[in-house]
Parts: sequence; C-alpha cells; structure tokens
Amino acid sequence: MDVTITTELQEIVVNDQQSETTATTLDAVIRRCGDLGLFQFIHFFFLNMFAVSAGIVAYYYVYGAAEPEHRCRLPSSVWPNDQYKIVNLTHEKLIDLWIPKNDKCHIYTSDREKVDCGSDGWVYDRSVYGFTFTEAVQMICKSRAKRSTIATVMQSGGLSALFIGSLSDKFGRKMVARWLILVIFVTSVLTQIAMQWIPMSVNAKFGVLLLNHFTAGSIQSLFSIVFVLLLELTSSSHASLAGNSAQVGFALGEAFQTLFAYLSKNWQILKWTNLLFIGVSLPYLYFMPESPLFLYSKNEYTKLEQLLRKMAHLNKRKESDWYPYFQEFIGAQSLRVVAQNKLSFIQKSKRVLSQRATIYKLLIIGAIGFITLLLYIKISYGLADMQGISPYVGILIGAAVEVAGYISGSILLTTRLGRKYAFIVFTALTLLCVLIIPFLMKQHPLPTVIIAQLGKYAISGSVCVSWIYVPELFPTSIRGSANGFFTATNRAGAILAAVIDSSIGEKYIRITFYVYSAFALLLFINMIFSYDKKYFFTSG
Repeated sequence: MDVTITTELQEIVVNDQQSETTATTLDAVIRRCGDLGLFQFIHFFFLNMFAVSAGIVAYYYVYGAAEPEHRCRLPSSVWPNDQYKIVNLTHEKLIDLWIPKNDKCHIYTSDREKVDCGSDGWVYDRSVYGFTFTEAVQMICKSRAKRSTIATVMQSGGLSALFIGSLSDKFGRKMVARWLILVIFVTSVLTQIAMQWIPMSVNAKFGVLLLNHFTAGSIQSLFSIVFVLLLELTSSSHASLAGNSAQVGFALGEAFQTLFAYLSKNWQILKWTNLLFIGVSLPYLYFMPESPLFLYSKNEYTKLEQLLRKMAHLNKRKESDWYPYFQEFIGAQSLRVVAQNKLSFIQKSKRVLSQRATIYKLLIIGAIGFITLLLYIKISYGLADMQGISPYVGILIGAAVEVAGYISGSILLTTRLGRKYAFIVFTALTLLCVLIIPFLMKQHPLPTVIIAQLGKYAISGSVCVSWIYVPELFPTSIRGSANGFFTATNRAGAILAAVIDSSIGEKYIRITFYVYSAFALLLFINMIFSYDKKYFFTSG
C-alpha cells in the first residue's frame, strides 16, 4: 500500500468523525437535520425502554434470590403443617424445644442431639419477599453457595459484551440489537415455561434457572449497544443528554422492579412480569434506526442519506437546510473511501489497537468499569439488607437518589471541573461513605441508611461520568468493541461483589467494605497522580 494512503488512513480511523474545525463534518450535517427534535425524542423514548428493561433485570436478583428468614421445619408428628409464623403459645414452646436458638440450619432430635434439618426441610418467612427461588431450590444452609452461583452466572451474561460489541462494529448497532433482544426474549420464555410447568427435580430446575439467568444477564450487552446508539443519533452537543437519559432509564427499571416485586411477592410471577415488559418493546425493533456514524464508517452513503432525510423530515427541516451540506460532506470522502476499502474490519481494528494511546485507554477504562460497578453493586444491593427499613423503601429511595446522582454528574461535566475532576469528586465521596458504613451498621441503622444513600448518589455520579464519555474516547470503527470491553469489566466487578457477599457470613461483612475502599482508593490515586490527559478523558 502507498505510504501516504496508509498514514492518512491511520489518522482517519483514529478520528473518523473528523475535526470540528473542518468546514463540513457529519456532526455538523446532523445539527442541520435537527440534533434534538422529534426524531430524537421518539427514538430516545423507545430505546430507553430497553434501558429500563436492563435495570429491571439487574435488580431481579435482589428480590428473586433474597434469603428470607427461615428455620428447620418441626417434625410432622409434633406439629403438622408447620409454618414460620408463630401460631399460638404451644407452637412457640415447641419451636423453643426443637429448634436451637438463632440457628437456621439445625434441629434437635428426640435425644437432644443437634442435626441438620434433614428430610423435613425448612419453613420460610414470606411476609417480606414472598415466595423466592431461594426457597424454591433451597439455596440455604449447606446449599447457600448456590446463590453465589446464580449471581455469578447472571452477571456473566454481561461478559458477552466483549464480542457483542465487536459484532455491532461489524454488522451495525441495529442488526445486533435486534437479534440479541429476540434471543434473550425467546430463551427466557422457554426456560420460564420449563421451570414452571414441566415436572423436574430440584437440581434440574436449578440448571434451567442458571440458563435463564445467564440469558437475562445478556441484556447488559444490549444496554451497551443501545447506549452507543443513543449517543450517535444526535450531535456531540447533546451526547451527554442522550447518555444520561439511558442511565435514568436504568434507574427507573430499578424502581419498576421494586414495584413489581412488592405487588407479586412470587419469583415466577415477577419473571413473567419482566418478560411482559420486554415483550411490549419488541415491535419497536422494526422501526429502530441505524447509527449515522456507523453508516458513515461503512461508506453506506445511500442509507445514510435516507436516514438523515427521515431525521430532517421529523424535525421539520427543509431540504435546503441540510442537503447541500451533506453533498459537500460526501464529496470530501473520496480519499477516505479508497483508503478504507483496502482494509478489512479486522485489519482496521488491529491498526487502531496497535497504538499505545488506545491500549492505555482500554486499560484505564477497564479499571474504572470494574471498580465503579463493584462499588455500585455493593451499595445498591446492600440497601435491600439494611436493618430498620423495608427493602422496598430502601431500593425505591435508592433509585431516586441514583437519578439525582446521574443528573448531578451531567451538570458537573458542564462546569470548569470537567471530566477528570468530576469523576474524582464523586469517587472520593463514594470512598468516604464506604469507609464510614461499617462503623455505623450495627448500632445506628438510620445513619447507616443515610450514609449508604449518599454513597449511592456518589457512585451514580461516577458511573454517569464514565459511561457518557468512554464511548467518545474511541473512533466509530471500534466504539462498540471498546464499550463492550468496558461493559464486560463492569460485569466482572458485579460478579466479584455478588460472589463475595453471597459467600461470606455476616461476621465478616465489614471486611468487604474495607477491601472495596482499597479498590476505590487505588483508582482515586491513579486518577490524580498517574493520569495523563494525553490519553484519557479527551474525546477520541
């Protein structure tokens, strides 16, 4: 290949949106078509339905896998049809006689020997969470590790973003999002039918449950694609607003899931409610637009013109407002087309990823993705377990606080603090809250809840800053892949948080706060002292 073309291609692939100093850019053409009009509002609304679905699925585990209060069931010869709630004084005395005090997993024999609950099983308190799948597949006592497995498998579904993101770079945001949501919906329906109406053993039901949760977890990959598409349907002037709308949608999903869980108090009904919500959004897949930046990167100029024409029509823009500028823009692309046609998708990606600045960005966003979601899961899921407050109230307040954090993050980005210092401020506040909580959680429940909600606000602000700007650090040709990598590291942090909290006992729960604080401190120090603005928090 000619050296001149190679050099120009590298520059174009690294910054394929072109400099804003150029007379006519695609960003400028989109502005002239209307970058925040009826077209954007319609698609933002429907695309954010998938963001809401992602929030609903993410918080299903809080209620579906909740561990209700339980104890061994009294022998049927002693008390037939035993239940957790004390019925009368005789029932209470029998419980005191047969059940060791504060012991959920053992029962006395007639010889006063303490043994496992055995064939009689357990009775559960359904007054708070109702019928959970923790009860359905008995994920308690010696089988408590199954809850950790469920959490790990569900979050692992989000790791599919590693290759789903690359597919969206190659085949388009629209095509990959369509197929992914259809696979998620169909698989979830089939596995739900199997669990509810096909007779099977507890172990078989647990296996189907794992498949169901892995598939549901894959919706986080869909969220990543939708997030990028939202950013690319408008100009750079409103990208922050578009990204923030998706994050607010995710928090609304958190609130909806809490409402559904409170009304149903049954993990199977809750599953069907979630699927129904996703199903309502399926017809929109036919109308979903492709990203104009993706069409441009693939030299699909005819389709790009059709999309821009629809955008201009819905936004009440005349042909003369945008079409001459589009023609001028297309006319300047001849060299770019000749150069790009000589390279395949894989070759283009390799060229971009071979640059030291790009690798550095990927490593940093990986660390940010891992640590921010580790802290987010720790704080958010912990709100459901706080003593002295209803888990439903705690999560609902947390959702409102989360929205406030997202909005505050967007506002701070427009101030002189900029991206770097806005992220540092929110991370420092999160670190402070996580350090304070273990000193209050036992003796002071109300102050603990207040500090935890403040931590939720702070980590939401950190998530806002990172999620809005990470996609902009990379060119369109690898933006889906980079955001997929970021999403996958998010999921890795979520997996670790869920595994640790599900595996350790209450005795050691305080230690987790100190460990997570150490992670946040490392990120904080790195952002202050090891940060090079040449590589990070500058648009790609």
